[in-house]
Parts: sequence; C-alpha cells; structure tokens
Amino acid sequence: SGVQLQLFPDFKLTSINPSSGPTTGRTVVHVFGTGFVDTFQYFCLFGLKRSKAEFKNSNELICESTFEAETGVRSFWICAGKGFCLESETHYNFTESLHVFHVTPKTGP
Repeated sequence: SGVQLQLFPDFKLTSINPSSGPTTGRTVVHVFGTGFVDTFQYFCLFGLKRSKAEFKNSNELICESTFEAETGVRSFWICAGKGFCLESETHYNFTESLHVFHVTPKTGP
C-alpha cells in the first residue's frame, strides 16, 4: 500500500466582486487573490452549491453564482483540485430578483 501525495497551489483569496446577486444565479463573480495557476481546476462554493471557476490570470478567477431558492447570506469558498478550499472573509448575499413592471416613456428620441 503506497502513499499518495497530492500537491495544491499556494494561493490566497483576497476578495470577491460583486458580493451579492439575485437568487436566480448566473451573476458573474470575480474572485481576486494571488497564486492562481492555470494547471489546476478551480471551483467556487456558494454555501454548499458548486460552480466551475474559470482561470483568468494568477490574480483572478471568474465564476457564476448558483441558483438559490431563498434569499440570504451564504459562505463563499474557492477550491482547487479535488477539495483544497479557502473560505472568503466576504460572504455572498443572495437577494430578490429585480422585476421591471413599467417603463416611461415608452419610446425614446
């Protein structure tokens, strides 16, 4: 029985933007930090729901917020590989979706 060694990048998570969005999900969230490498697969966790993260550069990843049935604050994590995760100090707030019922004027110039 051999020992398995799994290496993870030495990354740090500094902030997310935006830190809130509608419960319908699909909000593009920029994840800022240091030490991200393009040879790893990353994912974001909004509470317990997982979303694939796209590598942009060594200081930024991009993910989409997940669908949530209810509004409220969820913890936010960025994970590498099969589960090395760091929790953000900033949580993600799921808000009511915006609905437009009336626009005035009906036509423009």
